Amino acid sequence: MSRTALLAATMLATTATSLLAEKIPAQKVDGRIDWVYDYQRGRSLAKQTGKPMFVVFRCER
Repeated sequence: MSRTALLAATMLATTATSLLAEKIPAQKVDGRIDWVYDYQRGRSLAKQTGKPMFVVFRCER
């Protein structure tokens, strides 16, 4: 198998797997911070309040 075909097959398999993954619901964290789990809602809130956003990218599993 050529490198191009192997790369294409790997990319297709990776993309298909991520599209089929279940969406994990946000879990409320106790503390003094009211976390916003929806990016669009957080962006809108940051714009309204004039405060910066703190975005965390992480893996749930």
